[in-house]
Amino acid sequence: MIKAGGKGKIYSLYEIAVILFYASVIAFVPVVLVVTYIFDLDARLNIDTFILWLVIGAAIAGAIGSVILLWRKDHLKRRVKPAYRTEFIYLLFLSVFFVLGFVVFFDYLGGDRAYIANILILITVLLIYILINLGRTFFKFDYMKK
Repeated sequence: MIKAGGKGKIYSLYEIAVILFYASVIAFVPVVLVVTYIFDLDARLNIDTFILWLVIGAAIAGAIGSVILLWRKDHLKRRVKPAYRTEFIYLLFLSVFFVLGFVVFFDYLGGDRAYIANILILITVLLIYILINLGRTFFKFDYMKK
């Protein structure tokens, strides 16, 4: 991280790549569940086994990606941009599908559908708070001022 003339810290591409990678790994299972719900694949598969394999795949991808990020750490630390707008927009889209996927996950686990609105509100508020703070701190994207 580099100090930028009193305007705060500018983070390297490594820190941004770490945030985006782990957000993608965490959101992988819910995003795939959205696709299975859209195409009605839960009728053709055993959804519990499918979710188990998705979690195992996400864990393996997370381990491999962590090793690759550590391997390329020096190269990525040298690359710096003043703002990471496109990366933040990717994170926004990923968060939307994460919320939808979490609701599908809740439905697949047999949760009561009467509580889906409550879960949506809670997760959305939590994600908006996290995204506002991440946007200000790391991505230099403060959409509350615009």
